[in-house]
Amino acid sequence: MLKNIGRNNRLVMLAVFVWALSEGLWYNLRQLYLAELGATAEQIGTVLAAAAVASAVVQIPAGLLADRVGPQRVMLVAWWLGVLGDVLMALATTWQAVVPGMIVNRLSQAANPALVAYVLLSLQDRDRPGRSERIVTTVFGVYPAAMIFAPTLGGFIAEKAGIRTDLWIAAGGVALAALVISRTGRVAQGDRTQQARPALLFRNRTFLALAGYYTLTLVALYVGYSLAPNFLQDVRGFSLATIGVLFSIVSVGGLAGNIVVGRLCPRWSFGGLLVVIWLAFLGLWQVGTLAGTGVAFFMFGGISTMWALVTAGIGRAAGPRHQGLALGIMESLISVSLAVAAWIAGCLYDLTPTHDLPLIAGLISIPLILGVSFLVPLGGSQPAPECPTTELR
Repeated sequence: MLKNIGRNNRLVMLAVFVWALSEGLWYNLRQLYLAELGATAEQIGTVLAAAAVASAVVQIPAGLLADRVGPQRVMLVAWWLGVLGDVLMALATTWQAVVPGMIVNRLSQAANPALVAYVLLSLQDRDRPGRSERIVTTVFGVYPAAMIFAPTLGGFIAEKAGIRTDLWIAAGGVALAALVISRTGRVAQGDRTQQARPALLFRNRTFLALAGYYTLTLVALYVGYSLAPNFLQDVRGFSLATIGVLFSIVSVGGLAGNIVVGRLCPRWSFGGLLVVIWLAFLGLWQVGTLAGTGVAFFMFGGISTMWALVTAGIGRAAGPRHQGLALGIMESLISVSLAVAAWIAGCLYDLTPTHDLPLIAGLISIPLILGVSFLVPLGGSQPAPECPTTELR
């Protein structure tokens, strides 16, 4: 399979792996970094929401630029912004001073639509049922693979030298990832005249239905997940190192999910992921042991796999003429969903001494989302794609 995806996509895989290994050192500890510098739970939720809004704002312009100047250039600029954000956060001495760096770092998410567009535009048979899902889960499967190691390593580094050290190391790693991306070549983007008419995308009912549904889905998932590190520390009493190990387990589950989902029909794999994540919320809420929490966090890996299904479905529904714009819009909506979810979680977290209302909100909303899934064209442009009969891995 790696031989078939081409040199450019193999370089993308390497860059994403290095980036994930770097950012993963601190990303799951950012809530604790803010708390360490004096922020309350509500302030943490507000900061996370602000960072998510910054990510949302940049996505659509990034998608338009990817359609016009090529995705490679957008990827490069975005990741150098990530380096700058890491440095600014590392230099901060108060939680308020962390905010500018975190916002700049989230601007690096402009790379997301460009990365996915680059991968999909390099495919010759992207419209074949299941093909986009298999390629996206293969290429971006290196993200959870890297995150198997990064959170554990980041947790141990934080225990010995502080979260600030994780941020300095991350800055160097993201710079290296940007250098790898600079070695990729350009891809064909189709008819430039048609690309110059973004309004056509908003006549695509399949795209609009999927974008709205996916946004609601991610709000439901992230309400319970946004403050999971704080729950582990405040309620379960786990150390930073233990929390890092648990998020490595999340990545093992994400890698397993990518492997399995790449072989299944989009509709059934999507519903199955929702069920798995619901069980993860239930386990985190009700099981207090480290072993039980580890099982729950393995199932939380389905959240990263969900991203692959979302982007593949949106990319196929939009088609190559508006690839960057469609993916940029979806990434903006993903960021909006994270902002809304983080704000809700921050408001709910301290309302009870057990800090479990965000988890309960997730448990209630996921079954509703699952029920609505049967009304949405999750197969993208194909209403009900059949499972592929030939395995391409």
